[in-house]
Amino acid sequence: MNVCVVYGTERKGCTWHIAQEVLSRLPEAEVSEFFLPRDCPDSCVSCFRCFNEENRCYCSQGARRILDAMLRADVILLTSPVYALHVSGQMKTFLDHYCGMWMVHKPNGAMFGKQGLVIASAAGPVYHAALREMKDSLDFWGVARTYKLGFALMEISWDRLSPALKQKIARQAERTAAKLRQGVNGPGLKARMLFYGIRLAQKYVWKDSPDGKWWRDHGWLGKERPWK
Repeated sequence: MNVCVVYGTERKGCTWHIAQEVLSRLPEAEVSEFFLPRDCPDSCVSCFRCFNEENRCYCSQGARRILDAMLRADVILLTSPVYALHVSGQMKTFLDHYCGMWMVHKPNGAMFGKQGLVIASAAGPVYHAALREMKDSLDFWGVARTYKLGFALMEISWDRLSPALKQKIARQAERTAAKLRQGVNGPGLKARMLFYGIRLAQKYVWKDSPDGKWWRDHGWLGKERPWK
């Protein structure tokens, strides 16, 4: 198993520790780790080349390097502490680079065979929007199945978390790791519904657009599918 992890901050705080709880239960995994903003400091410059040419960022070398790692991975793991009820600014900036790869534009067929995991933590039970923001990108990239782990910690230091809360995190990490170890056999229901709904629009509404051409050139408007 190959895992690509993108951390929404360079700080190895509670969210980082939660990710390690999952990764430690995937002992055979080959893990590639990226920390934001260090490994992708660039902001999207709205050049629109990812929309009009190919589903790859042209303005950020860091974004291209991380995309290559995600395409090699079996599991894509995104993490972010909650900042102002949402993901960190650097995580949002990172995800902006891949809008052209959303299913409504030019999806990469390799994504339909991958699993995703999103992790967020906050002082209170306000992590839902952050999880949703990260999962939205994975869903619209075509990732077959994505799991969520969110925790209200009431603390900013991992060392000060109660033993009971750490045990709860460990249990959920083990359950999630067990699911990831099972792998996937093609996309789940949500990914398929998104694909077929957008396929109709590409076939009948956007057929003359660069996106429609991408879908047509890959055979997805006919009998071909990005999964086996």
